[in-house]
Amino acid sequence: MIIFSAATAGSNRPVLENAVLKLAEKEGKKLKIINFIDEMIKSARDLNKFISSATLPNLDIKTLEVLKRSAFHNIGDQIRTAPSYDYLIDGHMSFWWKSGPINLLNINDFKEITPDFFITVIAMPEDVLKSLSGKKEWIDKDIDSYEIAIWSELEIYTTDLISEALSKKNYLIALGEDPKTLYDLMYAPHKPKIYISFSMEHRDTSYDQLDKFIGKLKKHSIVFNPSKLDIGAYHQTTDQRLKAIIFNQTVRRDYHLIDQSDMVVIHMSTLVYSSGVDSERMHAHTNGKPVLLYFPFERYSPFTPYFVDKMYKNENDIVKDVAKISRGALADSRKKSKR
Repeated sequence: MIIFSAATAGSNRPVLENAVLKLAEKEGKKLKIINFIDEMIKSARDLNKFISSATLPNLDIKTLEVLKRSAFHNIGDQIRTAPSYDYLIDGHMSFWWKSGPINLLNINDFKEITPDFFITVIAMPEDVLKSLSGKKEWIDKDIDSYEIAIWSELEIYTTDLISEALSKKNYLIALGEDPKTLYDLMYAPHKPKIYISFSMEHRDTSYDQLDKFIGKLKKHSIVFNPSKLDIGAYHQTTDQRLKAIIFNQTVRRDYHLIDQSDMVVIHMSTLVYSSGVDSERMHAHTNGKPVLLYFPFERYSPFTPYFVDKMYKNENDIVKDVAKISRGALADSRKKSKR
């Protein structure tokens, strides 16, 4: 199994991926992480020993083309040498350099190595900026949170284009997401993928009940949790451009999480209006995704069930239905593997 992981520099994705590596080792899985940029630099130093991650984007396009092909070939050799391992390849689809984009990878680069699926690890721009400020290769680089937000969008967009051309999936994974989410995408693909929808802006209750419910769902499914990428800090920003792009990206990101899921589960434990929940259930419903609604209240509007496939008054009934779907999917996968 090969997974290609895209992200901006400074996203701290090794934190997530190393946690997945530990889970894999604990379960007896053989998993290796390969850094694509490091492989490019190894190839580059055969030409010029002074090339580093700090100077790599300064190279001309033709030189980058040679280096990335050499890197892919070397990675292919590593995979062929140890075919019993699974591989997580870290890379960038692009660089954001000197206030502009540099395209790094395209569809032709994946001829030698075709990933089983792609992931794009996403983090908040301000967190990325803090991370970059601690890296010596970025100390003298003029980049701000707004440009990082654009770079993040570029990584998602490019990875989507390449994955679609290869008929593969690109899963968005928030940096703060439970490592089990990525682990299960790799090693429990039969589990139904769920986007959990709930009110984030207008809650008068804690997340304790929701977190316990998500924990139950995770025993039988893969859950994408939008709260793992928190936009709350941007409510107080004075940079209106940054606030606008983060807000718009939040909508596109959550729609992407829905599109990469098999179903949407709405957890409505309190009667508050949420434009996000309303929009998400309509997006899911009109795109053929089953929508399950936890709604423990007696009275409701005719509009409440209109974009919903099934309503529940008890959380455990949702968990039972999801478990049943998961068991059926596992049985089907086992039948296919025996053919």
